[in-house]
Amino acid sequence: MGSSILLPVLALVFLVGAIHSSPYDEFRSSIVEFYDTNLDEPKYRLKDNVKPLRQTVDLDVYLDEDRFDGETSIYILTADNDMKQIVLHQNVVSISSVSVFNVTGAPVPLQTPGAFETDPYYEILMINLANPIPVGEYTLKIVYKGRINTNPLDRGFYKGYYFTDSSNTKMEYYATTQFQPYHARKAFPCFDEPQFKSYFTISITRPEDFSQSYSNMAIEKFETIVKEDGSTRVRETFYRTPIVSAYLLAFHVSKFVETQVNVDNKPFGVISRPGPVDQHAYAIRLGQLTTNWLSTKLKFDYYAMGEGVAMKNDHIALPDFPSGAMENWGMVNYREAYLLYDEQNTNLQNQIFIATIISHEMAHKWFGNLVTCFWWSNLWLNESFASFFEYFSTHGADPSLELDDQFVVDHVHSALAADASSGATPMNWTGVVTNPSINAHFSTTSYAKGASVLRMMEHFVGSTTFYKALEYYLRENQYQLGDPKKMYAAFETAVAEDGSLSQYTNVKITDVFDSWIQNPGAPVVHVNVDHSTGVITVKQERYQLSGIRPNTLWQIPLTYTRGDDVDFSNTKPSTVLVGESTTINKPAGHEWVIFNVAQSGYYRVNYDDHSWEMIAGGLRTSREAVHKLNRAQIVNDVLYFLRSGDVSIERAFDVLAFLKEETDYYVWAGAIGQLTWLRRRTEHIPALYNEFSAYLLEQMDAVINQLGYNENPSDSTSTILNRVQILNFACTLGHEGCVTDSLAKWKAFRETPTNLVHKNLRRHVYCVGVREGDRTDYDFLWQRYNSSQNTADMVVMLRALGCTKDEATLQHYLQQSLYSSSIRIHDKTNVVSYALLGNQENVKGVLNFIYNNYESIRTQYGGSARLETVLSTLAAYLTDFSDIVAFQSWLYSNQLKLEGTEFRTGVNVINSAISNLDWASKNAIGLNAFLIGRNAAASVIAPITLLIAAVAMHLLR
Repeated sequence: MGSSILLPVLALVFLVGAIHSSPYDEFRSSIVEFYDTNLDEPKYRLKDNVKPLRQTVDLDVYLDEDRFDGETSIYILTADNDMKQIVLHQNVVSISSVSVFNVTGAPVPLQTPGAFETDPYYEILMINLANPIPVGEYTLKIVYKGRINTNPLDRGFYKGYYFTDSSNTKMEYYATTQFQPYHARKAFPCFDEPQFKSYFTISITRPEDFSQSYSNMAIEKFETIVKEDGSTRVRETFYRTPIVSAYLLAFHVSKFVETQVNVDNKPFGVISRPGPVDQHAYAIRLGQLTTNWLSTKLKFDYYAMGEGVAMKNDHIALPDFPSGAMENWGMVNYREAYLLYDEQNTNLQNQIFIATIISHEMAHKWFGNLVTCFWWSNLWLNESFASFFEYFSTHGADPSLELDDQFVVDHVHSALAADASSGATPMNWTGVVTNPSINAHFSTTSYAKGASVLRMMEHFVGSTTFYKALEYYLRENQYQLGDPKKMYAAFETAVAEDGSLSQYTNVKITDVFDSWIQNPGAPVVHVNVDHSTGVITVKQERYQLSGIRPNTLWQIPLTYTRGDDVDFSNTKPSTVLVGESTTINKPAGHEWVIFNVAQSGYYRVNYDDHSWEMIAGGLRTSREAVHKLNRAQIVNDVLYFLRSGDVSIERAFDVLAFLKEETDYYVWAGAIGQLTWLRRRTEHIPALYNEFSAYLLEQMDAVINQLGYNENPSDSTSTILNRVQILNFACTLGHEGCVTDSLAKWKAFRETPTNLVHKNLRRHVYCVGVREGDRTDYDFLWQRYNSSQNTADMVVMLRALGCTKDEATLQHYLQQSLYSSSIRIHDKTNVVSYALLGNQENVKGVLNFIYNNYESIRTQYGGSARLETVLSTLAAYLTDFSDIVAFQSWLYSNQLKLEGTEFRTGVNVINSAISNLDWASKNAIGLNAFLIGRNAAASVIAPITLLIAAVAMHLLR
């Protein structure tokens, strides 16, 4: 590297601001080969021999015409002496001109003709140089035209709407962005991968009668522009961003309004349409607390991230948003229901969701924005930490929400459920190559599983060491890229300093951590106890619901406690299971043992049959001696083992017997989902279905009596949440007291609409009112839905409207998802789900709706992927032989009209439904034997075998 090259680079660094750790030297040393282009193969990726340093983006926005004029300048650094082509991403309407300039400002000649070309499939722009260029810095200037997408699900720079009157007839439009993971290129040509971080300066020109525009940074300069036609427009230029990936940019053009507070020179703002301004306060309060907690805990102040420029902390509520929220630096975008809180109408579940999603997005400012995953294969470096902190930073801000314990039944259980599939992918998934595979990795694996692994690591090394490691990772990689090795290195340093693993022999933190990052799925630890000697043999294997289990090994931190020396407070692992099996010695004696204390580890536990028997007996006699999270773990695990055949039906229900006296929220949260799954498997066998429903109602008597039907001012968060889940389940099962009370509350509400149903009771009360009522009840709630100003409450009503049993009313409900502008595009697929959840009887009505409207569903719901979502929803509900046959007939009759993978999705639905019936055929006799006796089982179950055979023969034709 000669001095004649280095000097102008240093001059450029001075102009754009301090770039960390000598970018040119570091960048240059990483290039081993010389290329004539920076285009990789396959063409979805760019090579790293061209690096953007800073970029300006100037958009002239015409919202009423769904378009914008754009101009961008990108200052780049190259590492090739003979580069003939510069490639970057684009997905704009058209490119008018492309120019390249060297460091002195002189034009770099381009090929004539063919100065540039675009590839719409790979979404790239190729700039063809007339002569090879030397290593150095250059400026790309691109003038282009872009579209404002009218379908929010298309992401990029898109258009949304809101109503300005109570009758939902007058609309106002806005334009906003959603760029993750690869949609920034729809707004401006750029290097649209997370590894290409640079400074950005955004300018927006908008109509004069709009409110100010918003972007990542505060506005630095206003300009008034008079156009040739005499119209006046306003151009706003924002302060330069920190070094950031393109997917984290954002801008917004509208007539929205803002509530801004500033405490100790720390501004915090909530922005929304004008109507619900009074719903800003909760997000402001919680957001300030979370920001301060994270800044303190991670020892890196959020407001110092602007690199010398004041960092904003704005949060914007959007009526139409394709994601839940997006962590854009300085301005987070949210779906409106996930940010705005109405004291009278937002229930506790939604309040918690608002709190956790704010915390999730704030955590991204450190994990994702400040330090960014180098490629989407390591998305967990962003999302796992955000998912971890969404619970634990919120708990730090407001312990009354009990989110430290809710983490287990929400994240750990959902992650283990996803990992029970044979198709589960690892946290570090090298299969992320194409755009579809990128989308697929935004999954439970990257979010809930990763967060669960992090929680396990915190318990393993200790909280002090854990947070010290995170501090080192952030400090050493700030404004740069992260990768697993950098994370491991930070943990190695912290562990070595603290001696956190000194009690373990030949255990390295990198090896433990990496086994969870690289392996797909999750383990089950098999525990066998020899009570005469006290020797416990533990063995691991990958847990799957079905299929051959691969020989996968994790390094598993193990915790356990025992009946004669109960201690559920110590979550420091006693040993690490490195190989396939090991032994642990406890005192000899006949006692239960329970592994995975407070479910602090990410694994399931299966015991030998006698140990299960002892655990079952212990739970029946003194369940509260066992930690509530372990009781939740036990019921969740044993129900999964029942499904996979690892535990007999008799033993599983022996373990579950203690539920008859159980009143704890967390335990029932671990059980209800799987009990619902079992009940649904029996729907096609009416006698068994009724017996199983009766059994569930008997099990719930104690918890229903303890909770009651009304909320008390002194109720804790978990008590309120328990009442919500139990009464929803009970009313679905037809519990007489639940239905009667709900109807009384519904009748009082209908007679006096100002006599509101308590916000935390509305879901089951509304559903029962619509289910047991007539069209007037449905119309009453539909009108309430259309006039509501709180979108979270609207979702509660939309769900309840699907509970109607009347076929004509059901079709009205489903049709509204096609044509009513009051049902947002992100809620349209939910309408089908809600109708199926509402009543078993609605399956045929939903099927007819799909048969008659599948092309309209594709169009009105937002594309082929949304029709696939609708079809996929059917799998769990096709429990009747005639429905499966009818669906198969429709699918094959319309095979040529179905697009892309829609047909394959339908085939998967059929296979899943058949698999469900097959499970029922193998297990219904045992279920029935448990419920009403083995002799009665034969007459009830015999016909199911014939049904399975008939379906199989039909599919083989």
